[in-house]
Amino acid sequence: MAIPPYRLFFDTSVYIAALLLPSGAAGELVRLAEAGAIRMIVSEKVITEADRVLATKFPELIQESRKLWKRLSPEMAPDPVASQMKPFLEKLLQGDASILCAAHLAKPMAFVTWNTRDFMTRGVASLVDFPIVVPADGLTLFRKWIGHFL
Repeated sequence: MAIPPYRLFFDTSVYIAALLLPSGAAGELVRLAEAGAIRMIVSEKVITEADRVLATKFPELIQESRKLWKRLSPEMAPDPVASQMKPFLEKLLQGDASILCAAHLAKPMAFVTWNTRDFMTRGVASLVDFPIVVPADGLTLFRKWIGHFL
């Protein structure tokens, strides 16, 4: 029996954390994505935001990031339209609303972020039908899921 892909939506903060600390939980999720055990999903906004953050705060990582994006070849979530964004804009600022709405459209098994201040505030989880978790919890969810196939 073929194992279906475990699809996780990666927020910008997780991608940046993986570059900065490859030995951490975010780095482990990226390694699992590189190995094909996890299907990484992002939106164009995530890639654009990651490039902007790296250019501003960590320019020495830009080349490494470009190589990593190519290796990962993430699944691209559809860009949300204004009508889809409306409920997300009631709870989040424009950039975060766009990212979470794109995740909602992609239907991942979980949304992984280090931005707990915005994505884990009251009422945000009610916008989606998947858990919003930090990387360590994303790893726990994956291990629990894969255990059913082993």
